[in-house]
Amino acid sequence: MLVNNQSIKRLVLVSILAAIAYVLMFIAFPILPFVSFLKLDFSDLPILLGLFTLGPVAAIEITALKLFLYWLTNGFSMIQLIGLSSSLVVSLIFIGVFYLFRKDVQSKTLKQYIPVIVSALILMVVMSILNYFVFLPLYIKLLGFNLGQSISKMVITGIAPFNLIKGLVVGIVFVLIFNRLKVKDL
Repeated sequence: MLVNNQSIKRLVLVSILAAIAYVLMFIAFPILPFVSFLKLDFSDLPILLGLFTLGPVAAIEITALKLFLYWLTNGFSMIQLIGLSSSLVVSLIFIGVFYLFRKDVQSKTLKQYIPVIVSALILMVVMSILNYFVFLPLYIKLLGFNLGQSISKMVITGIAPFNLIKGLVVGIVFVLIFNRLKVKDL
C-alpha cells in the first residue's frame, strides 16, 4: 500500500507541476524589441522544482506533459511543433545542467550560480546552432517568415543574446526560489 500511495503522490505532483508550467507558458513577454517574437517565460521553473523534488525522470515527464498540453490546446500545426521542439531543447538543457551541478545548487553558497552561468552559456550556443540550421530555416520555409536580415545576423544579434538572458534570468529566479525551499538531496 505504501508503494502505491507514493506512486499516486508522485503522479499528482508531476501533474500539478506540469499544469503550473503550462500556465506559465502563457505569461510570456519579449525582452529584446528587435526580436519580439522571442518571449521570455518562466515555465521551466516548475520543471526545475520537479527535478529537485522528484528527480530527473520526473522533470522530463513534467516537460513532456507541459508541451503536450500546450500543443493540444493550441493546435496540431507544424509551426507549433517547431516552437515546442525549441522549448523542449531549452528545458532539457536546464534539466541536464542543473542535475549535473545539483550539489552546487544545494550548497547555498555562491557556487549555486555555477549551473546558472553554465546553462545560460550552453543555451546560447545550442539554441544559436539549432536556430541557424533548423528552426529559423523551417519558419522561413513554412511561414515565408521574413527576418529582414540574414539568418547569421539574426542569430548573432537576436537569438544568442536572448537565450543568454533567458538562461540567466530563469536560472537566477530558480536559485532564489530554491533557497526558500527545503528539498531532499538527489
